Amino acid sequence: MKKFVSFILALALCISCAAGVLFVHAEEAEVALPDFYKTCYDDYSCTQCAGTASKEGGVPFAHITGDAGTQDAYFFPQSGWGPTLDHPVMLLKYRTSGGAGELFFASASTTPGSEGTHTEVEFPAAETEWQYLTFDFKENGFASFETDDEAVTFFRVDLNSIEWMDYSFVAFFKTVDEANAFEEAEKAGKVKLFKESSVITTRSVVSPRQMDPMQFNGHLSVAVEFTVPEGQSFKAFVLTEAPTWNAQENSTLDAVIYAWNEDYDTTIEGIELGTFREEQHRDNSNITMDFGVLLPPGKYVIVMTAEDDPIGAWGGNMDEINFDALFYFDDMESDTWFPYSAIILVEGTEQAIELPTAAPTAEPTEKPTEKPTEVPTEVPTEVPTEAPTDVPTEAPTEEPKNNGCGGLVLSGLAVIAVAAAAFVLRKKD
Repeated sequence: MKKFVSFILALALCISCAAGVLFVHAEEAEVALPDFYKTCYDDYSCTQCAGTASKEGGVPFAHITGDAGTQDAYFFPQSGWGPTLDHPVMLLKYRTSGGAGELFFASASTTPGSEGTHTEVEFPAAETEWQYLTFDFKENGFASFETDDEAVTFFRVDLNSIEWMDYSFVAFFKTVDEANAFEEAEKAGKVKLFKESSVITTRSVVSPRQMDPMQFNGHLSVAVEFTVPEGQSFKAFVLTEAPTWNAQENSTLDAVIYAWNEDYDTTIEGIELGTFREEQHRDNSNITMDFGVLLPPGKYVIVMTAEDDPIGAWGGNMDEINFDALFYFDDMESDTWFPYSAIILVEGTEQAIELPTAAPTAEPTEKPTEKPTEVPTEVPTEVPTEAPTDVPTEAPTEEPKNNGCGGLVLSGLAVIAVAAAAFVLRKKD
């Protein structure tokens, strides 16, 4: 009988341990994100091509299209971003129509486009299945990676003969083995790069590049007025490839966004919906003015000021300005210049904030001559019921995460086993 009881207790212990192992595996099922990665939700940019965010089979991606045969159509996750001294290995998840593309990059000590700053890559056609490209910048000799000046400061993918490419994410790792391990984990569904609460954005060109750049420092302020279409929300406004006229110590831009109210002057005296600051801006990289809020359809004005080193924007095409947009220098509307720019919008208005009610713009013409004679309504005399004063003495036991039904069944079996052992002992007595 003692052996039987010992067997039951040992079985209960084993079941409990098994449940614990299941719980551990459930917690370890998800692989941590790499230190350096960008997804199509981040600040990707397109030049001479168009990018549209989409989602298919649970995988969000940006559908990039360009003119086949051009050497100027390219996209990059974020200007001024790329492999580092410690993370030189790139992993790109993509689908494509196929063709010859190019990896193009720059560093502080090299001239963009010079020998050794780009390499042609053949992208076999893969229109339905996701592909993964691993590229070791260090081993391929595109930068010595011995000093910061020789490190890659940004990289891009030139489409060249490629008609389209779906870009999901790009990440950088210390070694090729780390990149390969992450790829296998991502294929197995153990990686969650995208949060379900994230919003899918659409980037649209407000005006393509055509004219020379303009410095903002020579003006007290500059401003852009634009209209967000119905059914969409405003996420950010982008000055594309904004210049600083060579490297500067402190190229800084401040911006405030307002909701339109009657006219320009009244608008900029109204309520600030959000502020933005760009510090130590890198020459010819994007300035993405994200004010931290999603704004509903309507007309808005962004006022920008720059007081330190040079910073500005390339000129756009005055004949191709979209979104009912205008530009202002020192609060005066300009009919000769508009910035090379883009707007980031979100489909739908569910997550947009409610705009504050604008204050009256003029005082009443007649003031009341007498005080109101109506007596204010009396305040209720009944005192609200007091909230309960008793506080639970013990915090609720935290439920195990991701245990599933299997963990509960195993725990129940352990309890039954212990109860059986106790029953046998009582029978013996």
